[in-house]
Amino acid sequence: MQRAALPKKHKNAARFAAAASAALLFILVFIAISPKRYADACLEGLKTWLLFVVPSLFPFFVFTSLLTKLGFASKAAGKLSPLMEKGFRLPGTAAYCFLMSALSGYPVGSRVACDLAENSMLEKKDSTFAGALCSTSGPMFVIGSVGAAMFRSAACGAVLFASHLTAVIAVSFIAARFRKRENAPRALPPLRNADNILYESVYGGVVSILCVGGFISLFYVLSEMLSAVKLLAPLAWLFEKMLSPLGAQGAGIAFAEGLLEVTHGCAALSETGTATLPAAAFLITFGGACILAQQLSYLKRAGAKTGAFLLFKLAQGVAAFFICLGLCALFRL
Repeated sequence: MQRAALPKKHKNAARFAAAASAALLFILVFIAISPKRYADACLEGLKTWLLFVVPSLFPFFVFTSLLTKLGFASKAAGKLSPLMEKGFRLPGTAAYCFLMSALSGYPVGSRVACDLAENSMLEKKDSTFAGALCSTSGPMFVIGSVGAAMFRSAACGAVLFASHLTAVIAVSFIAARFRKRENAPRALPPLRNADNILYESVYGGVVSILCVGGFISLFYVLSEMLSAVKLLAPLAWLFEKMLSPLGAQGAGIAFAEGLLEVTHGCAALSETGTATLPAAAFLITFGGACILAQQLSYLKRAGAKTGAFLLFKLAQGVAAFFICLGLCALFRL
């Protein structure tokens, strides 16, 4: 008796599962061969998370959740709906989400978008577009950490932040011209009982910040592993050729590392001089694999489509590169 042929979709899923399993086995073997090396890398990621990420993000996770549950997003929607509908074809609650993201940085915006979707204030069909608009970095990281600390110039940080936000807003605004606009009013849910929202917000913040730490430590290990097997070398050579017109040497490997983990990439780019600011603007806006994985962990729960979201972020990253290039020429950085 012959077995029925599997649908093409199932065959592709089976092939992907087999390839993923092989890759995971390869990773486990590498960790087993040099356990101390990768344990140290994991510990370094956890130190970065504990010293820099927890203090800056955990309060925002809790307070943004409280604001959402207390109905602030609903009130903001009533005031900002005309602006968001005309500018971005999105409900007014997306403006609140964007504000929280621009003030706090990733992945707070994605977490807020997820909260809005779970509280019936963001529809599934809007989640991909809203997620791309509301997945920004914040001034603390861009101006403080990257600009002042890494490039040793607050002016460089300001140019990076301006390029970053302008690119995100501009690409989203242009893309919105191709979205169908719905004139029907969007009903907002009633306010929830406030009996237990403090516990829920703190509990949700703890879970979220622990997930962020897990992602960071995991990608520290992966970065160390890719460096060990020289898999980043071809990408580094390609990016070195692409970035050579900027006049910086050694930017290729820094950019390749930044596509995995943004902080490491920006720090390495800063060592090559301010000529690589446009490349840093791309990394900050695109996000890198670690940041994208964190954002998608929330946005998928809101109904976002992975492929479309990644295309949005790529377009925003390219726009940030050229905007930053223009600003650097204008201000002679």
